[in-house]
Amino acid sequence: MVYVDKNLSVRDSFMADFQIDLPKSDLKQEIDEDTSILSQSIDVALIRMNFTASVLAYFLKAIIRRKTIIIISEKDFLNEHLSNFIKFICSESFNVNYEIIHLNEYDNTHHGNHIVIQENEVLKDDDNILTSKHIKVERTIIQTFLNEIDPVMGMILLKNELNRIYQLSGIIVDMIKNLKKNEKLYSKKVINDITNIRGIQLQIPYLEHLYEVVEYYFGVEVPRSSNISNFLGTL
Repeated sequence: MVYVDKNLSVRDSFMADFQIDLPKSDLKQEIDEDTSILSQSIDVALIRMNFTASVLAYFLKAIIRRKTIIIISEKDFLNEHLSNFIKFICSESFNVNYEIIHLNEYDNTHHGNHIVIQENEVLKDDDNILTSKHIKVERTIIQTFLNEIDPVMGMILLKNELNRIYQLSGIIVDMIKNLKKNEKLYSKKVINDITNIRGIQLQIPYLEHLYEVVEYYFGVEVPRSSNISNFLGTL
């Protein structure tokens, strides 16, 4: 999938991952009055024009990893829209720590274990989490956002997907807390339980993404069963 600007210049590209499908939405997908008012302070088209699909996927990865995101921007006209955009898409789910600053304000020693992005370049990623093999689900979510013709509706889809990830991860956290001593978590059972609770079917890559959220955002270790047990359980 190639993203081009109005001059037909290639700005970014993704290798489509046909193994990952997002669950069919079980959340409200419409523009209500409050969202309509808020959207007036967010030029979503401006966000799309100034950030590549890859960088937007990096934002999502940093959020679920509880990383502080330092965005170095010299485009003052963009900063308020970007800040409101981040607040909106995370308004019903994740807490996100971020700063939008000028380059001369950045001090590497004052921000801890953080991610630094300047325009469409990653300047700092010490844990090497922003690689193509680590952002498959995030990439699929951003593709859905960018493929929506109505920019505001795309923003709602993005917010709702983050909300769903947060809620489903919370369900898994509760499952882990209810396990007996030394009991393991089996992917097949987790998928079945979530289907019964929420009426949606998960694929294994999406479930692994939820496990990542559970471990890094919620700080709860996932007591996985062996890979072969998980594989046989999904047959």
